[in-house]
Amino acid sequence: MIQINPKNSVPIYRQVIDQVKRMVMTGQLQPGDQLESVKSLSQRVKVNPMTISKAYGMLAQEGVAE
Repeated sequence: MIQINPKNSVPIYRQVIDQVKRMVMTGQLQPGDQLESVKSLSQRVKVNPMTISKAYGMLAQEGVAE
């Protein structure tokens, strides 16, 4: 489950990207698994949906997610 630390110096979108990549590398996310929706994640971690959308878009560009 993705968790955000607003006090961390790492930008929020980068925290999302790094955590998703870590979940893929450790096998927590398998091919075909769905990521939490932009709306759901943004509401849960209290972040602007555009920030989550940016992170998911970058993950798609890198081939980590579809």
